[in-house]
Amino acid sequence: MPNPLKELFLKRYLNLRLKLIRHGERAYNFADELKKVKNILVLLPVGHEYEEATQDFLKQLGAIFPQGRVSTFVKSTLRKSDLNWMGVPNDTYLKVIQDGQIDLVIDLNQPQDRIVSYLVALSGAPLRLNLAEGEWDDNYNLHFRLPAGASPKQQLAHIGRQLQRLVSA
Repeated sequence: MPNPLKELFLKRYLNLRLKLIRHGERAYNFADELKKVKNILVLLPVGHEYEEATQDFLKQLGAIFPQGRVSTFVKSTLRKSDLNWMGVPNDTYLKVIQDGQIDLVIDLNQPQDRIVSYLVALSGAPLRLNLAEGEWDDNYNLHFRLPAGASPKQQLAHIGRQLQRLVSA
């Protein structure tokens, strides 16, 4: 049974941390930045609705970034040893992500997830893309939006087309 006091503390802690994280104010030429991408981290939502669409999307990413390495992450795979007492990824886990020198993070979680947004913010990736509008939009610098009725397959195909356009520009 979840502890409501711990949940409240966690929510306030993460909200504060996410608001305090300031990514360097910098103008990006996204087409040029995307051409330099070598390491991609795709943050997958928990659930099976994206499973088939995700496989196609990952293949599409491989074609768009042939020199890139694509990794995936699902929040539910975090082990207790990867978390601190509040349930937030610990410093050791964050260091592993930062040492991966990720160039592009794609967050497919809808709605935005507090823990995943925290990982994105501290990943060190210069390009941080999200699909869902939410409270932590400041931690992302690329936003692709589709109508609410779009299927997961349509959403991921749209992201792939937009990335392809930017890379070929």
